[in-house]
Amino acid sequence: MALLLSNCNASSGHEALHDENIGIIDKSLPDTSEAVHLSGKALAQVYCKACHAFPDPGLLDKATWQKNVLPQMGLRLGLGTTNLNPLLGRTTKEVYELLSAGIYPQEPYISTTDWQKIEDYYIQNAPEKLALPETPEVISGLENYSVVVPALNKGRSSVTTLVKYLPDAKELWVGDMRNWLFRLNPQLQVADSMVVDTPPVDIVKYKQAYKVLTIGSIIPSDKGLGHLHESPGKAASVYMEPLLADLRRPVNVVEADLNQDELQDLIICNFGYNLGSLVWYQNKSNGKYQPNILKNLPGAIKAEVTDLNGDGLPDIVAMFAQGTETIMVFYNRGEGSFTEENLVQFPPVYGLSYFELADFNKDGAPDLLITNGDNADYSSIVKPYHGVRIYLNNGNNKFREKYFYPMPGATKAVARDFDKDGELDIAAIAYFPDYDNALESGFVYLQQNSNFTFRASTFSNSWLGRWFTLESCDYDQDGDEDIILGAFTNALTPVPPALQVQWNKSSPSVVVLQNTRTIKKLLPEQASEMIVNY
Repeated sequence: MALLLSNCNASSGHEALHDENIGIIDKSLPDTSEAVHLSGKALAQVYCKACHAFPDPGLLDKATWQKNVLPQMGLRLGLGTTNLNPLLGRTTKEVYELLSAGIYPQEPYISTTDWQKIEDYYIQNAPEKLALPETPEVISGLENYSVVVPALNKGRSSVTTLVKYLPDAKELWVGDMRNWLFRLNPQLQVADSMVVDTPPVDIVKYKQAYKVLTIGSIIPSDKGLGHLHESPGKAASVYMEPLLADLRRPVNVVEADLNQDELQDLIICNFGYNLGSLVWYQNKSNGKYQPNILKNLPGAIKAEVTDLNGDGLPDIVAMFAQGTETIMVFYNRGEGSFTEENLVQFPPVYGLSYFELADFNKDGAPDLLITNGDNADYSSIVKPYHGVRIYLNNGNNKFREKYFYPMPGATKAVARDFDKDGELDIAAIAYFPDYDNALESGFVYLQQNSNFTFRASTFSNSWLGRWFTLESCDYDQDGDEDIILGAFTNALTPVPPALQVQWNKSSPSVVVLQNTRTIKKLLPEQASEMIVNY
């Protein structure tokens, strides 16, 4: 799966006060007579926690709270400002949908006096500047890895939106913002390609059929322009009637038999912007799918299907960003019904960006590998709490943090035993790294020595790409895990001008970090054409 620019959002602001899954939240808010006695802190605890985890003032500096985040929070509470109009430039349909959902209330949920108390509380208690942790040492040079650059999109800008390996088919697919999908062979040469309607963001294959998910709009939007197509996976357009249409910036598709009828159902993460959802589609066996909303909430990034509680039924673990910043489990109760439970939740500025299940302590219970680092919002400053986290499962699906590696702008991390020593290592990328203090931390390889101690390294000049997608797989079928990075160098947030010039001039679309622990690799004449000395 590719984590898309779909993350570029107002994740520091309040989410909708209306959610059809949980009702109208304002019923829990105090009335004017009660609120007059509450302090700014107490009011913040009430109003902010009505939508998401409480954000402490110390999570951002004064200027960011005052100029960027608090005005956006006010809009979500129905307090308009002369300088901000969130409905400006939207279509009539979008405005209607946003107003109907209560995203921007037309009547205030809070008095101006109480809102002033909240503003004063945050501004008075926030630091002038965030204290950043000491930058971890990252060794330049990866042991037992070669840097290989396929001749893909040579001479064009790097706008990779998808890098996905299909293990059953043993196929590597790469997609980009020009709406192309390429299938690469084990020598990293283009074996086939196809064009889709908008940028591809995910692909799955069941039997002989490919399902291609297209996002509709890379930039933040509430328009339902995304599609799920079925394709033969060959050099042909998929401009055909989609299996699913009108999806709100979908970023992830999963196939699984959720209701035990021996048919593959679908799960779609509609990231959206202000509006979004997590939906499972029941396969009706006639080429049609019946939608069932699991959570009517924006920010759905990724879903995994697993039997988390051991009852024999497939459950769904899913991540939501966009201010909610939570990882939930939807326990399967049979006959197509699910009940939800929060596993882990963070304050909105933590910027959840990815997760995967992995058993780090080998106790048979899946743990959580998490990245926090979405930083294309109203608080795009370097944050000390962004990074890679491991949350251990106590065996009863209660999770606690065991490990944290500070990595500003962390976007995705995968856990594999890359060095084959019996311990899980981590490969991670950051789309929003700290360019001033840790330029080469856009990619980091965390090699576990033992007992959750890791050695950090990267490949030389890793800053030559702005890494947006990450995949780990044995693409060359030699028995070890390789790492594949995709670059998207169109800057949506400020980067050093000289670096942007360099990216525009020369940046690889895809880089393969080829694991050399196994000798059998590309033929010498093939490898010599593709390996570059950064």
